[in-house]
Amino acid sequence: MTAGLLLYNLLAALVFIVCWPFLLAACLAGAGGKWRGRCGLVPKRSDVPVWIHAASVGEVNAIAPLTTELRARRPERAIVLSTMTETGQLRARELLGPAGEVFFFPADFAWAQAAALRRLSPALVVLVETELWPNLLWQCHQRKIPVVLVNARLSARSLPHYRRAAFLFRPLLDTVRAIACQSEEDARRYRSLGVRPEVVRVLGNMKYDGIKGPVSSDEKRNLRREFGIPDGAVVLTAGSTREGEEILLLDAWAAVMQNVKYGMHNARLIVAPRHPARFAEVESLLKERAVRYTTRSQQRKARGPAAAGVLLLDTIGELVDAYAAADVAFVGGSLVPVGGHNPLEPAALGLPVVFGPHMFNAQESADGLVTAGGAVPVNSAGALAAVLCAWLGNPQERARIGKCAAQVVDEKRGAMRRTVELIEAMLA
Repeated sequence: MTAGLLLYNLLAALVFIVCWPFLLAACLAGAGGKWRGRCGLVPKRSDVPVWIHAASVGEVNAIAPLTTELRARRPERAIVLSTMTETGQLRARELLGPAGEVFFFPADFAWAQAAALRRLSPALVVLVETELWPNLLWQCHQRKIPVVLVNARLSARSLPHYRRAAFLFRPLLDTVRAIACQSEEDARRYRSLGVRPEVVRVLGNMKYDGIKGPVSSDEKRNLRREFGIPDGAVVLTAGSTREGEEILLLDAWAAVMQNVKYGMHNARLIVAPRHPARFAEVESLLKERAVRYTTRSQQRKARGPAAAGVLLLDTIGELVDAYAAADVAFVGGSLVPVGGHNPLEPAALGLPVVFGPHMFNAQESADGLVTAGGAVPVNSAGALAAVLCAWLGNPQERARIGKCAAQVVDEKRGAMRRTVELIEAMLA
């Protein structure tokens, strides 16, 4: 064990001493299944599975086509999937189906990771994007279990933190069998941390492969009918919005509605908060601002049109359909310094995309869309309103920009196939 890992485990032990009463309380409150996973008490396996870890919904969606293809190519090899978040669990269970094994990722204590590896005995551990957990890496190294990091990214913002912790991460990264990066920039950053050049390769971003393409006119019409949107309306879907962002979005939307020049009397806004825990908070905001709105759950129950101008998407798993029903997309987490969310889903559907200045978590995708003319960055509610007015009032311009956006995604598909081939080589 390295000096860096010893220090890391000392700090982890201190955290555990402070937090164990809260963990116990969570178990007693009914969250026992979740915290069994956190303690490494994952389901026992005897079939030497592939363990894939994806932090949340975005990462699970990114590896969905990979999981499907790997199961088709290697049906004899079971796949188990762990996530960090509740929403990730829901998506993972949907992906693997009733027979799939899904559990919460163990807390990165040495004893918890050791327990999980003993119970799973995996043939390979596949980590998604930046899920570099020191004790997991070390425990796999000790047990000679190969680890591969797929769809790997390392943002310019995160790089200095990893450099400061090089005493911890550099020797651990040496134990990773392969790092399959999304872009050459990501690969360069990993190499700058001292990772051996032969370990790092650029296979592309798998998010491009799993994204739904443009829908037909009939499909769009049916989706709009499902969401209660009247014929002839122009629709903006604001996806994955975060705290503090809905205020700016509603300011921009109010300005759009007041712009008589563009005839915005028949426009609709779909607001989709990123986390279900915030549905009630966003609904309270709509009430405070006296905005006429309908929740998706109410509208779906009534099976009728959404009478109001704003539809609050308070359901899970419908964001892609909400994008597909739209004419324009705003990608959330970007007007506030969260780092932005995936702009590729609406782009692949052929929608013009707008986002704020904080897209560092999806910088490569954002830059590619802007360069190709498929997206526009804005830095304020006023700038957002101006872009929306121009796009919502001009169907020809929307179609042109949306076509550019879809082309970016189409040209970058193929990373999934290359990644599956890498994993297969490690299982040989």
